[in-house]
Order: sequence, then C-alpha cells, then structure tokens
Amino acid sequence: MSINIQTVLCGMIQENCYIVSVPGRADCVVIDPGDEYPKLRQALAGRRVAAILLTHGHFDHIMAAGELAAEHGAPVYVGAQDVEMLNDAQINGYAHLMGVPGMDGPALTGEPYGEALSAAGLDFRVLPTPGHSKGSVCLYLQDEGVLFSGDTLFCAGFGRLDLHGGSVQDMERSLRALFTLPGETRVYPGHGEATTIGAERTRYRL
Repeated sequence: MSINIQTVLCGMIQENCYIVSVPGRADCVVIDPGDEYPKLRQALAGRRVAAILLTHGHFDHIMAAGELAAEHGAPVYVGAQDVEMLNDAQINGYAHLMGVPGMDGPALTGEPYGEALSAAGLDFRVLPTPGHSKGSVCLYLQDEGVLFSGDTLFCAGFGRLDLHGGSVQDMERSLRALFTLPGETRVYPGHGEATTIGAERTRYRL
C-alpha cells in the first residue's frame, strides 16, 4: 500500500500538520492540526476527516482540532497523560506565549490512545514517547516505514524539556526506543524537515 502525506505549515511557530491518506479513498487522517484552520480546510479539498491524531497536547499542535472535529464529526485522539492539556491554556503553553488566559475555539474532547489505531485505511502503532510532555506519542505506520514523531524527534534535535511534563530522563528513554526502529524509517517531525531514524541515530550516543 502506498500513502499520500501532505504537509501544511501552521501558525507562528510553523508547526507541521500532516494530512495522510490512502490513494483512491475519499477520507484521511489529520495529524497535529495547529492554528490556521482556513488553511487546513483548503488543503483538505473536500476530503472527509476520519480521525484527528495528536502527538501531544501543546497548543501549537491542537488549535484547529476542535473546529475540524466539529465539522467532520471526527474523534480526537491524544496520549492519556496529555488529555489535561487540551483545554488548559496554562499548561499547554498558549497563555505563556500569547499572554491571555484562554484559547479561542470550541473545547476539545480527547480520547486516549490504545496500542494501535486504524482509521481511513491506515493502521498505526502508537508508541508512547514521553519526554517533551508526559503523554507524547509517536505514530508508526510500520508497513510503510513511516513515523510521525511530533516533538519527540526532529531532524538534528528534539523537543524542549522545560515545559509542562518535560523530562530529560524520559526523553533519553524515548529516543533509545525510537532508535531501535529500522534505519530507513522516514521520520516526519512536528517542526522542520523530514529525516530518517538512521540519520538521527548517528547523531546520538545512546
């Protein structure tokens, strides 16, 4: 099976939102819908959103999720320990950056992930990868050799550890676990350009 991966840069922090679909199907999943809902709506081009998948609960990854969920009737999935962040501007970082007490848009209801999730013809393994936040996950399409890594792993870097739920020790353990994946695994991070597990593994002494 081949898949289509469309990247939409969202908001002032230039977060990568991914629209993932199977060729020939009219539905898709949306991973980490950051700000700029009109831009995402245009990118969807009439496709039905079957599910909204969040790699973690920071505001720059979730701000259009409520509008997408309302329009498409799509469930929103998030790591169990990050559910608390979805509607709390203090701990998801929005209040700190924007200087306001709350976020605009409809309230978010997040369903905790299990070990796997199937939607729009796509079968994801859900890999818990705490470190950037307590409930961070990576979404792995094993048969396709594709990993959506959120802010756990970037090209030549990883997410901040000084935000709510961040942990140096957890991040080290999570990176060690990711580096056991096949080296040719293509990594689509929450910010910046795509990379591979092999390329990133060579940068670290873990």
